[in-house]
Amino acid sequence: MTSNPYAAYRTVDTLTADPVTLTTMLFDGAVKALRKARLHWENGNRRGFNDETNRAYLIIGELRATLDMSQGELSENLAALYAYCLRRIVEGSVGDLAKLEEVEHHISKIGEAWRAATAQLRAQAAGAAAPGTEAAA
Repeated sequence: MTSNPYAAYRTVDTLTADPVTLTTMLFDGAVKALRKARLHWENGNRRGFNDETNRAYLIIGELRATLDMSQGELSENLAALYAYCLRRIVEGSVGDLAKLEEVEHHISKIGEAWRAATAQLRAQAAGAAAPGTEAAA
């Protein structure tokens, strides 16, 4: 049992989340790790910087690994962008914050697009499931 109730909540949240929510959490986690890495660098905390850049690297690697490559051009483009971001994290791990900020920008934009697309799909699914929303024949 953990003494940190927030950590316990996050563990339960992660274990019970659907794949769409988990993917959203990965985007958020990568951006958060990159921001924390920058703060650690600015405060002279090299170990914290390394830990957070590694965390971002692992998260983006997971995003890349879970792509459904049978979906064609979109997944191929995302895979290439994730690979590029992974290279930039490695290059930025020596303290080149501009490279990490570039990765943060890319992942933030993809995360925003993911949120918009999933919100639209959920709204459509809710509209289709709601009674009385059928078109008149």
